[in-house]
Parts: sequence; structure tokens; C-alpha cells
Amino acid sequence: MLFALKKIIKNGKVNRNECMAKHTSFKIGGKAKYFVEPASVEELLDLLDYLKIKKKKHFILGNGTNIVFTSNRYNGVVVSLCRLNQIRKYDGYIQVFAGVSLNRLCYFFKELNLGGVEDAFGVPGSVGGAVVINAGAYNFEMKNVVLGVLAIVDGKVRYLTKEECGFGYRNSRLKGSVVISVDINYTDGCNEIRMTEVMNMRKQNQPLDLPSAGSVFKRCDGLIVSKMLDEMGYKGTSVGGAMVSEKHAGFIVNSGGATSSDVKSLILGIKDRVKREKDIELETEIEFVD
Repeated sequence: MLFALKKIIKNGKVNRNECMAKHTSFKIGGKAKYFVEPASVEELLDLLDYLKIKKKKHFILGNGTNIVFTSNRYNGVVVSLCRLNQIRKYDGYIQVFAGVSLNRLCYFFKELNLGGVEDAFGVPGSVGGAVVINAGAYNFEMKNVVLGVLAIVDGKVRYLTKEECGFGYRNSRLKGSVVISVDINYTDGCNEIRMTEVMNMRKQNQPLDLPSAGSVFKRCDGLIVSKMLDEMGYKGTSVGGAMVSEKHAGFIVNSGGATSSDVKSLILGIKDRVKREKDIELETEIEFVD
């Protein structure tokens, strides 16, 4: 299979037995049998066609900021979109490819004195992944700026309008699809003061000094979960190397040597207690990949 992958991926990269801890913000995970970085949309399409025909297990990876790979070997192909990282400005919109980080997009807007994404400054992750889950923070959600998305849907390349994407809270109809690029709206004038404010709030309130996967739980009927967990005394609670941040109860951090089992056990313990004591079903934003 290695020969077949290298025949498809001529300008990208193909690795065997790649450690997935290197490719996730949590710094957790075992090895993937194959790790592939297509260098173009054409290579991506050819690769996905091959994997579909051969019925090979695969996983599409953005920046790995809400992903936890288990310690088990991933017996398939991890497809990283990190090399699909072009940004192109047109009249009235910006085309951003899936592998571009949100931070890089914010800097691009700043350099051209464009507005619209200031509140996304500091949000981890890639534009492709952020669109799929309609990522957001403060006053921002991806749906606020998306005009349309070019994606592989059911094996075919399609352009979906904002309405067709079906954005909801941390959700969209793009789940199960592969985002190629996103057309993003902009306004004239970048509010650099707001960008600075947003980053300062992140530094003050979030545990940016330790590996994590961002906010663990979704809001539930308007409930701020981190505030509830703080009141329940969860800050500093740990299982192995996984610990509820002492700075922000909505984050679980890798305090050193954490495994996916540690993270999963800590999450399940929190969910069970919240259900038992508060009768609330918590939903996670983190995805476990086995």
C-alpha cells in the first residue's frame, strides 16, 4: 500500500508509523499506520478515490485541536490537510483553503486592513475544521463570515452556500464531508484593538501554557458549563496526567504524560456526576479517534 500511496502523493508526504501525538494540540496519541499530506486538491481527490475503492479506513485531520487519538495504533490512513494552505483575495471575498489556521487568517486580515474575524484571534484549529463544527468564541461563529464552502460531499466536489451548510451551535451539515476551501466575507478596516483585547482575555482566562484540546463541553441550554464545574470544585481534579485546568474548569489539560484513557476517564467521571447531581447531559466537543 505504501507504493500505491506514494504513486498518488507525488508532491506531498507519505509516512509510515507516524506518532499522532505530534499532530494534536493535546500531545496525546499512538501511531498511525500511514500518515499522508496531499500537496494539492488533485492529490487529495485522487487519494480519497483510492481509499474509497480499496475500502481503506481513513481519518481527515485539520490542526488536531479538538482531537484525541487513542494509544492504540490507528490501523488506517490519516489524511492531513495542512498543505492545503493558500489564501486568495478576490473582489468581495477571501478564498481560504482548509489547512489554513484561524490565527494565520486573522493575521492575513490584519495585514490587508480587513475586518470580520477579530474575535476569532487565538482560536486554535484550521479553517476547514472550524467550519465543520461552526467553531466560535466571544461574539464570533464561523457562520458569521462564511459565504460558501467547496467540499467533497458523498465523493463529489460540490459548492455549498451558507444556507446549505446548515450551521448550528458547534454543528453543521458538513460533518462527514471534506472541506477543500471556504469563501469568507470581509469588511473594510481591521479593529486591531479588539484583536489585542481578545488575545489578552485568552491569556488571562485560558490555560495556554499546557497542552489541551480547548473547551471540553458544549454549552447546554445556555448554561456556562465551566462555571458550573468550577462551583462543583472540579478545578485541579485529575486522572493520571489529565487534569481539569486550575485556571479554567472548562478545559482539560495534559499536565504530563496523559493518555487518551486518562482523558476519557476524567470526562466520563464528570459527565456521570453532573447527570447524577444536576440531571444535565453534557456533550463533548472533543472527538476520540481509535
